[in-house]
Amino acid sequence: MEQFSLKPKLYFGGEPLAALDELGGRRVLVVTDGFLVSSGLLDRVKSRLDGPVEVFDQVEPDPSFQLVARGVAQAQAFRPEAILAFGGGSPMDCAKAIRHFWGVACPLWCIPTTAGTGSEVTSFAVLTDTEKGVKHALVDDALLPDAAILAPEFLAGVPAKSTADTGMDVLTHAAEGYVAKGANAFTDALAEKAFSLAWANLPAAYRGEMGAKAAMLEASCLAGMAFNAAGLGVCHSLAHALGGAYHLPHGKINAILLPKVISWHGETAPACRQKYSHLAKLCGLAPTVRSLAAGLRRLALSLGEPERFPKEIDASRIVAHAMADRCTPADPGPVTETALRAILEEIR
Repeated sequence: MEQFSLKPKLYFGGEPLAALDELGGRRVLVVTDGFLVSSGLLDRVKSRLDGPVEVFDQVEPDPSFQLVARGVAQAQAFRPEAILAFGGGSPMDCAKAIRHFWGVACPLWCIPTTAGTGSEVTSFAVLTDTEKGVKHALVDDALLPDAAILAPEFLAGVPAKSTADTGMDVLTHAAEGYVAKGANAFTDALAEKAFSLAWANLPAAYRGEMGAKAAMLEASCLAGMAFNAAGLGVCHSLAHALGGAYHLPHGKINAILLPKVISWHGETAPACRQKYSHLAKLCGLAPTVRSLAAGLRRLALSLGEPERFPKEIDASRIVAHAMADRCTPADPGPVTETALRAILEEIR
């Protein structure tokens, strides 16, 4: 038996921040980063909250377990009636982990300020063990937010470089979720729409066009819903391992890996070929695996992404961590250490 469910409740279009009125009078802990506080963007959110508000603004890229522990201590002291994550994937993952380890099931709301991780609709939270240089993907339905607000206005100031990285992450989420072992008719519909929407709008979003940035926010959300139900694969497993060891942006690593992983699936996983060919056709490319991989490589290069990994890779370490990653079991390919070493060799 299979099942498919949708959570959280989504607010979008018109004046989505008006949804925060539902938190009226509650004690709210806002989890965010220092930039969003200093930029004044957080003030737009706080103006909608009329109860006691406390801000945990220590979030940094690739949140660590130590950071989460500090957030838990603040939650224990403040005792919020709701937690509100405001930011990109790092604040959202951090907020999920704070609620999880605090152990109090208060409502969790998310307002994404980047179009990339889809964390506002997933049961994933990626944390970093800074001592070992390893990223760990926590996966638990209890991590799912209760509500998410999609407000494109907060993407206005996102730099082109970040738009490229996060946009390539959206394409990776959609492509991996589309062929993952847990894929079904419902996740396929979400993944197809997310991929084609991101493909059509990422170049314009990179140039700063707000309509395209709004479309990327929708694509990110759709891709998150797809992979949350279907799973991911070795592109993310390797990206987690490489990111933990070498501290490069997650989306940038996915941009380097994705064409190689798609090519590998095309050679070793026959069930993927038809699906990848269909994605290529949806994007106006020749309906082949080769065309999709080449098209993604051209797109990434046009966005300033590198084609090769810019640092020397300790293959044994990366392969070991990728094999143990929570994303690996959902990959449709014949995953072996030899196969992962071959993919790493392709990006060196």
